[in-house]
Amino acid sequence: MTKKVCLIALLVHLLCGGMVYAEGLKVFPSRHGVEAGEHRKTLVAVQLDQPLGKGDQLHIDFAIPIESQRLIQRLQVLVSDSLAVRDLDDYKGRINYRALPLNSWSEVTLTDRDLRGDRVVYITADLATPKDYSPHHTLRYRIRQATLNGVPVKVEQDGDETYRRFYRTYRPLYVPGDGGSRNYRIPVLHKTEEGTLLAIADRRKFNQVDIPEDIDIIQRRSFDNGKTWIEPEILIAGQGYGKGYGDAAVVQTKSGKLVMLFIGGPGLWHSRPDAPQPTYMMTSDDDGATWSQPRDITRYIFGSESDDPDRQQWWSSFCASGQGAVTESGRIMFVAAIRKGEAYSLDNHLIYSDDEGESWHVSETACIGGDEAKVIVMPDRSILMSVRNPRQGDRIFKVSYDNGETWQSTGDFAGLHDPACNGAPLLMEQNSLPILLHSLPYGPGKRWDGAVYGYDPYTRQWSDPVIINPGMSAYSDMVDLGNGQIGYFVEEDDEMSLVFITFTLEDLQALQ
Repeated sequence: MTKKVCLIALLVHLLCGGMVYAEGLKVFPSRHGVEAGEHRKTLVAVQLDQPLGKGDQLHIDFAIPIESQRLIQRLQVLVSDSLAVRDLDDYKGRINYRALPLNSWSEVTLTDRDLRGDRVVYITADLATPKDYSPHHTLRYRIRQATLNGVPVKVEQDGDETYRRFYRTYRPLYVPGDGGSRNYRIPVLHKTEEGTLLAIADRRKFNQVDIPEDIDIIQRRSFDNGKTWIEPEILIAGQGYGKGYGDAAVVQTKSGKLVMLFIGGPGLWHSRPDAPQPTYMMTSDDDGATWSQPRDITRYIFGSESDDPDRQQWWSSFCASGQGAVTESGRIMFVAAIRKGEAYSLDNHLIYSDDEGESWHVSETACIGGDEAKVIVMPDRSILMSVRNPRQGDRIFKVSYDNGETWQSTGDFAGLHDPACNGAPLLMEQNSLPILLHSLPYGPGKRWDGAVYGYDPYTRQWSDPVIINPGMSAYSDMVDLGNGQIGYFVEEDDEMSLVFITFTLEDLQALQ
């Protein structure tokens, strides 16, 4: 279309009383994962800067590569006045929309009667089920141009094309607004010896902020390796500001009992020796179906009631959320981040129990100037501690050769970039050889692009990151699901949805 024709069309539009698009359209491609066979998966959201005027007609041309068309059963347009971060059905009816048919693989035309004053158009796909799963199956989509009554309008695109990768399982388990809670955070994933999967989180009812906000600890359970999940269960409910609970960490003892540690009360930076932020313990003897009443174990760790004169002077403590570890002898272990005085810095100590949580002990200092940390038992029975680096840079690793009582630095695991975030080490086995993985946002320098790394013990180097969930990504946890499958539970998006994803070691290798 020539400039002269465009100008004439625009003048006619003005004379007829239609609205002029100064900015045009804003386009938001989707980057979330998907699972085969699902419906109404957003390819792109298109936001109009103002409603269509009477008689207006919006035409959008788009491109879907042939390989993506093969993964789609049909296309559909959803019209709403809400711009959502996730697929609309993830919000469980909280976002209203209307569905319109779309019978073309390359264009859509919408009138003011179609939109009825709404300003957001979602082009969505009902997905096919490929005969053979491949980690390379992805949905790609791109808008080429848009016109209003025949006049090209500006298309402002947030990033490049849609890129939605297929996963064996991709399930949003906690989405903002679920159950009346404004937010959720802090993913914890644990698989019991009986095969039950527990997905535990903070139910942050009013905002994303840490304790001392009013927070509940909540769980969902799965009995089929994460394909289906029962409805959320509140394990312990906060009772107001300064009376909430959060940052759960879980381990299973040799007898099969589940032990969960968590904190409550005034918060990390408001705790004092004579008014400490409590550490609590709850247990379950029935695979997480029911949990005991909370027991305060703070005096074993720090505070004025501690038996140790030095620890009586410490100011605060909390354990990193996620999984604890258990040694062959039955010692259960978590890592505490300790504030020892007025300085706004933390040191790490192992806290451990040799009687399944009846009493607790504290190791010597493992890391000065650390943060949230986790431990795993290595094949040689040493204990490896992975510590969040509060200064960013490389992840901090420490090792213990005496069951966690004393610690030393190690250079074996250097070079894993850490954007100051909580992640998860995971030890698996492939072809009878141990495989060490680690989840962390790739960044670099920010919590962005949730990734998994593999460690090569021969070169003593970490692999390049395998990006699992593109875009904003923060805390994560991982478990071995068996048969080479990995369960990955992660925070994604600025609004912090908690999503469960499965993939295999072979998938990771194929995507490197």
